[in-house]
Amino acid sequence: MPDIIYNKEMLDRKFQYFMDNQERLGIVVYALTRNSNIPKKMDIDPDAQRGLISLFMDNIRDNVVSNEELSILQLSASDERVKVIYQYDLEIPEELRVLDEVRQTDDHELYDIATEGVNNIKVLLIEIGDAREQMVLYKTMAPVNIFSRRNFFLKKSRTRFEKIDDDFFRISDNFQLLRFSDGLFVFDLDTIEKSFGFHEVIIREATLGMAAIEGRNIVSNIEALVELIQDVKYARKLTKVARSSPVIKREIETAKIIIFCQNYPMLKGKIRFSEDGTQIVLDTKVSKDLFIKLLMDDFLISELTESYYNSIAKDTVEVAAVIADVELNPA
Repeated sequence: MPDIIYNKEMLDRKFQYFMDNQERLGIVVYALTRNSNIPKKMDIDPDAQRGLISLFMDNIRDNVVSNEELSILQLSASDERVKVIYQYDLEIPEELRVLDEVRQTDDHELYDIATEGVNNIKVLLIEIGDAREQMVLYKTMAPVNIFSRRNFFLKKSRTRFEKIDDDFFRISDNFQLLRFSDGLFVFDLDTIEKSFGFHEVIIREATLGMAAIEGRNIVSNIEALVELIQDVKYARKLTKVARSSPVIKREIETAKIIIFCQNYPMLKGKIRFSEDGTQIVLDTKVSKDLFIKLLMDDFLISELTESYYNSIAKDTVEVAAVIADVELNPA
């Protein structure tokens, strides 16, 4: 678990310090190459350094601090929401420990651009800060942003177009991860799902979720869920179950769960049960999805309007007929 669990207000305050002190911030950029995960310090012109600080601070101000629709979630509790920054609360893969390496020491060799060129760069680590606060941005370098002399480029001079003879690359303001001393944040979930051995981390966590479900003896065909662990989408959901399922944590009785499934409009008829009615049978993709939502207690009923909601997006569940006064807890 991270040292501090952040919410949006706390993250904004952290960034506000950088914005308020932008003129005195320094920057160091490190390169990771395609054949090495050892960070090498890049020699960058001072004017370009100030430009890079402004580039990333403007992005953070416009797209994070000023964005009131953003939420901060723990990575293990990720869901279908789109406008989210995730705080990493799982085992940190070895490949990402380099973020702490550059934050904790400046003792790194220089990147030799004369021999290594620009084509070999796969990641930039951008450390911004002062003596009090530092952050490290993790930015992948897509091949589309790297331009070598094998291509032909023209630049505008005062009166004509001239050929560019040197290799160069474009740095946009986006980044995938951000590291503070007390937190690692994911801005692009797709990136980590495809890299860093993240899938293996998630599988280990999801296995704990599966064990928690199996231990409750709720599902008659538990193998239907076991096979989902290799799918990172479902593995993340099962990780969430392992860590924060209200249904499992509060040890809700199986009989009560089954009664809920039989009566709640979004679940009724979409989840089947064993012949003796004591367990749930998961035999469709829909039933598996709904069951995981059920364990996370995502289905709500408004006491004010008696409407039914999915708690993630608060989308009203469409029902053919409103079922009033459903007794979920018979005496």
